[in-house]
Amino acid sequence: MRIIALSCALVLAGCQSGPIGEQDGLAVQTQDAVSLAHLQQRVDDDYIAPFIAGDTSRWIEIFDSDVVGLHNRLPAMEGKDALQGFGQFVSQNLVVSQMSVELQGVRQEGDVAYTWGTYHSQLLMRESGEPMQGHNPRGKVLFVWKRQTDGSWKIAVDMGNELPSGETP
Repeated sequence: MRIIALSCALVLAGCQSGPIGEQDGLAVQTQDAVSLAHLQQRVDDDYIAPFIAGDTSRWIEIFDSDVVGLHNRLPAMEGKDALQGFGQFVSQNLVVSQMSVELQGVRQEGDVAYTWGTYHSQLLMRESGEPMQGHNPRGKVLFVWKRQTDGSWKIAVDMGNELPSGETP
């Protein structure tokens, strides 16, 4: 009986733990949660600003190497080269006179997070200055983010779709 009691005591002692994030007096590093405010700032600084400026070399840096772009009326664009080609086409043919994204939510599962929200953009034809025909300036966005080995977050899926004409988000 003593052996059983001693065995139970040892098992119970081994099951005790300190506060979450601490084992045997040593801190256990946990993955930090990404915040909506942080990702909104990344979108503003590293997506919108260079896109408006036509700086595709800077714009493409916010994307993961295996990015997939899913944009209005276009086939899926797989990889940074394809997405950079899209950005270069826009900067050569259009003036992005206004663009904003308002992220409304974030969900995270380990090293993957996704954000959704709305966008507003004004696209003008570079040569004529006229608004791009058929373009509704309002729509919805979805970004799937992937944590990089250095801890930063990059966009792995970039999806935007226009609302039907006359609708607002």
